[in-house]
Amino acid sequence: MDRASESEQLSTLASPERLEKLLLPGTTCVPSSNGYLDTMPGEFVAPPGRAQAAWQSSFGAAFYQWIHRSLASVLAPGMSTVGSQLHLDRGQTVVDVGCGPGNVTLGLADTVAPHGLAVGVDVSEPMLTLAARQARPNMGLIRGNAMSLPLKDHCADAACATAVIMLVPEPAAALREMIRVVKPGGWLLVMVPCRQEIPAAIIGRTFMSAVGRFGGARMFTPDELSTLFEELGCERIHSQPLSTMLTVRARTPAARKPASGKEQP
Repeated sequence: MDRASESEQLSTLASPERLEKLLLPGTTCVPSSNGYLDTMPGEFVAPPGRAQAAWQSSFGAAFYQWIHRSLASVLAPGMSTVGSQLHLDRGQTVVDVGCGPGNVTLGLADTVAPHGLAVGVDVSEPMLTLAARQARPNMGLIRGNAMSLPLKDHCADAACATAVIMLVPEPAAALREMIRVVKPGGWLLVMVPCRQEIPAAIIGRTFMSAVGRFGGARMFTPDELSTLFEELGCERIHSQPLSTMLTVRARTPAARKPASGKEQP
């Protein structure tokens, strides 16, 4: 390794110690030489579908990153504004669930820089390895399961999951975990493929449905995620369909005041 690449490797990631402060007590964690903190060392998660199996391979992770970059012009209206839609400020902590190669996490890190922290969580080791190669000094990566996040309650100011909830076997469990790790009144944002019934979306709908059937991805209806968020107690739910993608934004349940009017301890 030359000196330039060594310097880059040492300076592009948040320290493991900073990430460990966010972990649930008793969580086993091992710093990986590939640039992420592994809370599932030696554990293999059987992929529930073809898409998940592909993303857990080095080739599939690289292919996913290429697709994402190729579709940047299409995805940009939603992906590039995740930070602003989450109402993030500098110095805050944000969690990117199912971060993949870190394309969205990177933008979040820039939004909360220099002292804030963007944490990407993914179960795929190849995906996290790719994310580490483009990480910022205030960007941390953790290997973990979206349905059982290894993070403390209320440790983040906001959380997002872009193009991942449709691949999770239990979407409600993943949303519940996102709500748990975000502070009361914090913002959540989820992007998923959606079956739009408008004529203009018929081509994209047909294509996305075929991809969903092949890859094991769930296709959501326009109101399905909003209903889930409402059932989980979230507030100020806003749903925005765009072509074959759906963005749903919501706030976690706010802390309630007791009848006396005094703040709870």
